Amino acid sequence: MLYDRLVNPKLLLHAPHDAEYIYVGKFPKHHTLRQELIQEELVRHAHLHRTVVRLKGGDPGIFGRVGEETAALDEHNIPYDIVPGVTSGIAAPLYAGVPVTHRDYGASFAVAAGHRKKDSADELDWKSLAGIETLAFYMGINNLEQITEQLLRHGRDPNEPAIIIEWGTTSKQRSVRASLGTLAKRAKEMTVINPAITLVGNVNHLHNDTSWWEKKPRFGSSVVIAYDEDVSTHLEDVLEHEGAEVLVYPKTSTHPLPSPDVDWSHIPSVQFDDATAVNHWFHWLKEQSLDIRSVYSRLIATTDRARVQLEQYGLSSTMAGSGLSAVRLASAPSTKHIASSRHTYHPVSHLCLHNRFKDEERTVVYFPTKRSVAFFIDGLEKGDLTDWIANVDAVCFDEETKRKASLWFHIKEEDDASHSLRRAWQSSENRRSTI
Repeated sequence: MLYDRLVNPKLLLHAPHDAEYIYVGKFPKHHTLRQELIQEELVRHAHLHRTVVRLKGGDPGIFGRVGEETAALDEHNIPYDIVPGVTSGIAAPLYAGVPVTHRDYGASFAVAAGHRKKDSADELDWKSLAGIETLAFYMGINNLEQITEQLLRHGRDPNEPAIIIEWGTTSKQRSVRASLGTLAKRAKEMTVINPAITLVGNVNHLHNDTSWWEKKPRFGSSVVIAYDEDVSTHLEDVLEHEGAEVLVYPKTSTHPLPSPDVDWSHIPSVQFDDATAVNHWFHWLKEQSLDIRSVYSRLIATTDRARVQLEQYGLSSTMAGSGLSAVRLASAPSTKHIASSRHTYHPVSHLCLHNRFKDEERTVVYFPTKRSVAFFIDGLEKGDLTDWIANVDAVCFDEETKRKASLWFHIKEEDDASHSLRRAWQSSENRRSTI
């Protein structure tokens, strides 16, 4: 997989664990790989009979060099598919609350590269551009004075509304509004940087002070949640719906281990720590050709999730309490019980967390359960990220989890945001426990 700078790295998590990832991102005035070398890499890997993905942000046909890359593949008779995307010149304005066309404000729309060199041979046709009602300029912050000057020179109204959307569609999105005549000055005052889309046109009259995206209750928040089976995944869905940028760490794949040398028909009690252990236990019974009716074990659940999963198989269970002794099954790492599964960690998961550590002076990690602490520590060790432990502030959702996390991390007391997050998690857990 060859991926660009502005690709959300979470997209890479959908690739197989054993995929090879090649970063080919381009920064202003610095390219990790020249375009010719990117094309050579595509051809080389295709000739090795690999499935090759060229992952780009936005739409590959809009300033994405797709024409050059497909030409290189055609030259070597390599078949390919193209998957269109949503270009940032349309997506970013929509996330700022502005459609690029509107029956009352603009029926024509054009996109233009905003970073061409002044007086270059491929200078834009400013006369034609000035006649189009809505204009989107890509990556044009450094040339904003030239862009506005040319548009004004070719007849655009200096009072026409304009907007710059910085880091559009992300939790770092920021919108800067001004008239066309004052846009360059305003951008300097607000220290606007790329990546950014500059939108010029009367459609900007539709922009409110806060867009639908920026009104979401958790817009602008960056959240790291320690993984615990599908508990964290469900919480991730809730938080992303509320506008947060969420990373669940570590990203794992769970594989059942071979059945242990245990005669389950003679075990008096079996205790399950999670739903995964329940599923793997039934997998073992099937491997041994054991009918559940021949198993007389007392089934004990230590969590609501294990209880609910047993009920899905039509079995009742006893919730764990004092004095219970049983063969105990768990899927979490670093337990003293019979492990029911093996976890493999997605390499991109480590990359995503490492990027968070680099970008933030302190990284707040939310631990919903004590098991999530074990998963997180195991992930840090597997990803060679333990040097960053001192940078973690842990927010725990119960006292038992707090005691376990305090062995490694600085405990951060709950503020309004973390208290709200814990309530959201507890609410989602209550709903799931009643299924």
